[in-house]
This record gives sequence, structure tokens and C-alpha cells, in this order.
Amino acid sequence: MACGALVAVAWLVLDLLRQCSPVAVVQAGGSEARAALKSLADALKPAVSSTPLVVLRGEDDTPKLVVYTHAADVEVELVEDHWYGDTCSLVAAKGCRAQFVVPLDGVTDRDVVLVPSQGGAPARILVLVPRPRVDEQMLAVAPESVVFTERNTGLRHARAWLGTDNRDELVKQLRPRLLEAVSRPEVRERADRAAREFFERRFAEWLRAELEIGRDVEVDVRWVE
Repeated sequence: MACGALVAVAWLVLDLLRQCSPVAVVQAGGSEARAALKSLADALKPAVSSTPLVVLRGEDDTPKLVVYTHAADVEVELVEDHWYGDTCSLVAAKGCRAQFVVPLDGVTDRDVVLVPSQGGAPARILVLVPRPRVDEQMLAVAPESVVFTERNTGLRHARAWLGTDNRDELVKQLRPRLLEAVSRPEVRERADRAAREFFERRFAEWLRAELEIGRDVEVDVRWVE
């Protein structure tokens, strides 16, 4: 009896996917098939998994200075509404990381200018460098932090039984969603501030030692693009 019910359910699901007419199919299967389908739906509870899914990293030998690393929790949700059932899928990743860098491949000695003191004003070291930008080649999603959840209602419970879900589709959207998170104005302002502080403090110390100038010299950082 159980085997017969399972075969009936399989036939019902496949025919449902082909014809998108679940009510007619269930009615044709009789009371035994309807009971088996209800039992199967009850058994397919919402599932949560944290299997490693993705690590988004890249390789790049372009000279660059890492000035700020931003960590963000990222999630992508997809809701599918159908008259015979709904599916709500969610993938979430904690601690995703993106780097802000200052490209150095175009920086030369002409971009570091010593402006002598004039009219009582202190001398300045003028540093001309590109504005910090997100290094899109080095976006990281920690695989152990990725959690996928999918809940089905109605006849769409059969998706879990068939091994069908939206996991791969949602995982592909983690990278662009992380880029959106680090594109917010407040994040870019923190990256600008971190870069400016680096040049004004650490980089300035090196320049003062090399040029043998006094510590009262100011460092003026200008973004060139």
C-alpha cells in the first residue's frame, strides 16, 4: 500500500510539473493519492543548511595599497507566488569582506610635492593619489557563514522531495549584493578617512625621515580622481 501511494505521488508531481494543473491531477488520482500527497507535504518541513557554498576571491598583481576593509552581513531573498503554493528562499552570509584600495600603478615621484613655507605658513607635503575604491577582485564570502533556507507551501512542497531549490540562483547574487553594501556613502566616507589618516601619519613619517624635514610640516592629501 505504501509503495503504491509513493508511486502515485511521484506520478502526480511529475504530471503537475508538466501540466501546471495540480487540482485536476490530484482529483484524478483518487483519495489514496490525495492522502499520500498530504502525508508527504507534512513530512517535508522547512529545511536549513549551512553547507559551504562559495568563496569569492581573485588574484591580481596590480600594485595597490589596502587602506580599509569593510565587513558586512549580506542576504538575498526570493519569493515565488503561485496559486497552488508559494516558495520563500533566503541565503544569508555573515562577515563578508571587501577591501578599499588606493591604486599605486600610476603614482610617481611627481605626485609627492614639497611646498616650502611662505608668509609664516608651515611647509606642506602635497600628496596626490587616487581616491580609495573597492577592489572588486578581492571580495570574500566565508563559506562557513553561508546559510540557505527555503520554505514551501501547498503543492510546492514537492520541490524539496524532488531535490529542487533556489540555492544556486541566490548564491550567485551574494557578490553584487556585497558590492551594494560597500557602495553606501557612509562606508565610502570611512574608507576615505582611513586612507587620509594613513598618508597623514604613517606615510608622512617616512617622507619626513627621507627628506630630513621638521615634524611641523603638514601633509595635504588630495584625491586626483
